[in-house]
Amino acid sequence: MEKIQYITYIPAGNDTAFVLKRGYTPEEKKKINDAIMQKESNIEQVGFVEFGKEPELEMAGGEFCGNATRSAAHYYLKGQTGELLLKVNGKDYVTAGVDEKGEAYCEIPLYTGNNKMFETKEDGIYQVRMQGMVTIVIEEDKAKPYLEHKETIKEEAKKIIEKYDLTNEEAVGIMFLEREDNMLKINPVVWVNAIDTMFYETACGSGTTGVGIVKAMKENASQMLEIKQPSGESIKIKIDMINGQVQKAVISGKIKTDGKIKEIT
Repeated sequence: MEKIQYITYIPAGNDTAFVLKRGYTPEEKKKINDAIMQKESNIEQVGFVEFGKEPELEMAGGEFCGNATRSAAHYYLKGQTGELLLKVNGKDYVTAGVDEKGEAYCEIPLYTGNNKMFETKEDGIYQVRMQGMVTIVIEEDKAKPYLEHKETIKEEAKKIIEKYDLTNEEAVGIMFLEREDNMLKINPVVWVNAIDTMFYETACGSGTTGVGIVKAMKENASQMLEIKQPSGESIKIKIDMINGQVQKAVISGKIKTDGKIKEIT
């Protein structure tokens, strides 16, 4: 394998490696993904960016990742205040940028297919479809038994994915909710099909969006929420509702990077 250069971004604690070149095959992306994760166990996802060309992000597994998308905006804008149109995974264009507070944000592409965007699976358990990701949101009472045994939470998440027949999806996130310090908190377990990774993530932008959509649909009202992540940091989600339909979803929050370029061969 050629020498690979990458840089690490940390959006709300969710360590993300950006390879500084695009255009790899799916097989090459998986090989690079595995090599980086083997070298650095803290890395939870790998994306591919390239400065000097159209702002674009490719994820190793082809999934949509909100935290990686807003981190990519930070990368292309060099951390400066601004906004751009970012191409994601060769198919979606999303508005993303860095605001005056230095927080990175991105719009989440909403689902436009033939299936339902939102549905109740059973009491206290909801499913939200977004482009490239299905999120299952499990409310506090239902989530409590799972959270009492976090050592098996990934195995339980896999059972939930199988139970709801989601094994053919690009990516699935299971959000176990709880209250901590008077804030709503997610415990996100995310599975990516193409590279077969299952992580109990330290933060999840798409999962945060799913929780916001559930609350908006249940209350039939726009939402502005700040949701605590396992890292202890938080991600803000803004949901715009018009006539009972979700029209727009935007996540925002702090981004960290040391700017150091690392290498693997």
